Amino acid sequence: MATWKLSIKPNSTGKFKPFELCKENSMLGVGWAGAYKGIQATNISEAKKLVKEKYNKWPHAIKYLIEDVKSGDHIWLHQNGEYFLCKAGEEILFGAAIHKDFMSHDLGHARKATWVKVKEAYVSGSIQRGTIAQRMIQKIRVTEKEQELHEFLFKNLLNDKDWQPPDINQAMFKDKISKMAILDMFSLMTPDDVEDVVSAYLQHQGWVLIKSTCFRSKPKFEFMMLNKDNETCVVQVKSGNYPNSLPPEKYEQHTSQGKTIYLFSTNQNPYPGPDIKGVKPITHMEMFSWIQKNIWALTNPLKQRLWIYFYAQNRDCL
Repeated sequence: MATWKLSIKPNSTGKFKPFELCKENSMLGVGWAGAYKGIQATNISEAKKLVKEKYNKWPHAIKYLIEDVKSGDHIWLHQNGEYFLCKAGEEILFGAAIHKDFMSHDLGHARKATWVKVKEAYVSGSIQRGTIAQRMIQKIRVTEKEQELHEFLFKNLLNDKDWQPPDINQAMFKDKISKMAILDMFSLMTPDDVEDVVSAYLQHQGWVLIKSTCFRSKPKFEFMMLNKDNETCVVQVKSGNYPNSLPPEKYEQHTSQGKTIYLFSTNQNPYPGPDIKGVKPITHMEMFSWIQKNIWALTNPLKQRLWIYFYAQNRDCL
């Protein structure tokens, strides 16, 4: 099973809404509808011939959706602030077989799929990061355990759209977190989750957050902090994997301003290069150990995501 992201945004006209049409008719679609104006394809070979004659190419988006995506694969969509998890079916549709107004919707190619809507609180960091990729369709790298979580979500939400994870014994919950793999924890955390927990960790060390510095319009650092000794620090946080490593030497120029620089990245090789005085990378183990001892600092959405993760692994133990 593979996991994909898809954006349904072909060049539709006027009042026509291809995303809504796909959702209402349990399918996933991409454009290049002009290939079938006045003629239809009944299989992939015929479709390739017609598309190449019209557009002089066989676009990657079409190839991925109707050739590379397999029945049973997970496809995630993020539209207007909402997340949807779809399971791909076998049936492939071309042109007029999609809808009588396929040209106005610019839906030339589609495959049947089953849709469920997923609350943002249940969507892991790897999926939230994956769905903002610029490509129309591409794979999202997830672990086998994340795939199990997504399948568990899909089955429960398909059965009951209002399903939510049950309450879990807090002592058992703490024990489960203590046995997690570090990278599994980080893959579930959204960019906001990571910033929140780094902020909580540093405040636990005696630093106080300066709220006015927490603006995304200041991309160099996430925020600034003060302590009782009248010292200041600035914090840079990156989540995900490549290219989100933080070489300490990149921040050496800022240490001359009398600030301590804290870095945290979930990248598997987070801090390449030499150590730099005044730049303090926070190790994965340091952060994970603190999380294990301070579960109170995790936001409710992250706790819900963790509950689903554990519940999908072994329901009998929760």
